Order: sequence, then C-alpha cells, then structure tokens
Amino acid sequence: MQLLPMDAPAELHRWAPRAGDVLVASGPLIIMAHGLLAIPPADRRACWITTASGDLSADDAEEALRAWSKRH
Repeated sequence: MQLLPMDAPAELHRWAPRAGDVLVASGPLIIMAHGLLAIPPADRRACWITTASGDLSADDAEEALRAWSKRH
C-alpha cells in the first residue's frame, strides 16, 4: 500500500443491511483511520474509508497508522 498523506480528505463509511452505504464521518484521513480503529473489531468488516486514491479497509488503516508513527 502506498502511504497516503495524513491530511488527505477522507470519508468513513459503513454498510447497513437496510440502508446500504452510510456515510459516518468525513475529514482528514488520520482522523478517519483512528475512528475506524475505534470501532469494535467484529464490526469493522462492515466499514471502510474512501479517499480520492481509493478505499482503505480497517487493516489498511491500521497499516497506515503504523507507518505514519514510524516516520516521527
């Protein structure tokens, strides 16, 4: 995965059985990544982050957070 900028615009989504794709929040990628990882692990599979560069799963978000923390 290519490391995206922490401040890239991003949206956190979840899949709801009756409603479909639900926008949960939008903001900087780093905030959306932390938000996604704050969701209980069993519920993360129904969630993802969208950016202009593509979608990130919870695993992708966790990898990005680790990579960002290593740069400092």
